[in-house]
Amino acid sequence: MHSYRPRSQVVSTTIDEDESVLLHLEAQQYYSLNETGHRIWQLLARGRAPGAIAAVLAEEWALSEAGALRHVRSFLQELREEGLVEEVRGDATT
Repeated sequence: MHSYRPRSQVVSTTIDEDESVLLHLEAQQYYSLNETGHRIWQLLARGRAPGAIAAVLAEEWALSEAGALRHVRSFLQELREEGLVEEVRGDATT
């Protein structure tokens, strides 16, 4: 499974306790993250792999781990397409 990390050209700030905004400095674009996106971004910034992120979401929000993993993968793919994250080679924190 691919692991990702936030790109160095992306700055994040927490707006509310459970929402954040990302600024892609090169593209000069803002992105608003809801509670789920905010939580995924937090865990991603801490070096967590997609499976570990899904496990946390499943525990915190009483989701199935498989469903959480599908959501995490989909969200990370969107972030990748927007140039907000980059793929990490090697092991990521589980």
